[in-house]
Amino acid sequence: MSLHSSRTRGLAAFVGLFVLGGLAVATVVPRDLSKQLELIKANDGGIVVYGNITSAKSVRLAATPELPWTALTVHVETAIAPSTTSGDLTVYFPGFADERLTISPPEEETRVGENVVLFLSTDPAVRAIDPTAYRIDSFAESFRTQKNRKGEVIVLGEGAGSAIESNVKLNDLQPVVSSTYDALVKATKK
Repeated sequence: MSLHSSRTRGLAAFVGLFVLGGLAVATVVPRDLSKQLELIKANDGGIVVYGNITSAKSVRLAATPELPWTALTVHVETAIAPSTTSGDLTVYFPGFADERLTISPPEEETRVGENVVLFLSTDPAVRAIDPTAYRIDSFAESFRTQKNRKGEVIVLGEGAGSAIESNVKLNDLQPVVSSTYDALVKATKK
């Protein structure tokens, strides 16, 4: 069993996490696509992208000097929702290398050169450092991809309790995520 599979099976586990400003308990709960989009606050700037990780480095934030963070540069290859996102994004998540947390995305999903689908949230603490940066809250927000024999991008599903349960072509996933995203944003504007 891979490390990522065992993490996926533990989605309902409670995990202690030092968060900016103090100790908080982060809960990684089972989530369908709608719940995942709600958790990244699609109605408040959260986005979903398919991109290539071009750099990864460890950073320390002034608010949590004891906790290393990973800062990724992700080149957006396909803006899934909203469709206007482009260029390079800076993405933060807590933990780095040997100091990864149990909720950190696995190393194989955050290596330079990897192509991934990411569910990203805006975070006031991260935005205070970099006004255009995004955050990954847990391993449940990142999905590995691979290409099939036809050269099509396949997003690797992570089973029941995840936003993407089974393997799906990126071209088939994109309209589903986009319409669910648009419906959530529209519903919250009422």
